[in-house]
Amino acid sequence: MIVFVIVIAVVVVIAALLVVLEVQNVRRRRALSHLEPVDPRAGERAMTEASAAHAVTEGTAKAAHPGITGGAGGPLG
Repeated sequence: MIVFVIVIAVVVVIAALLVVLEVQNVRRRRALSHLEPVDPRAGERAMTEASAAHAVTEGTAKAAHPGITGGAGGPLG
C-alpha cells in the first residue's frame, strides 16, 4: 500500500512540474513575441568572424614575437 502511495505521489509531482514548466514556456513565448525572428545563419556568421579575428590576432602575435614559436627561424626553430 505504501509503495502505491509513493508511486502516485511521484506521478503527481512530475505532472505538476510539467504544468509549471509549460506555463513558464507560454509566458516566455508571450514576453518575447515582439522580437523579430532570428536569422539561423547569424550564429554561423559570428563564428566565422570570430575565427577570422582570432587568426589575425595569432598572426600578429607570431609576427611580433618570432622567436617564441620557432616558426620564423628563431632560437627555438
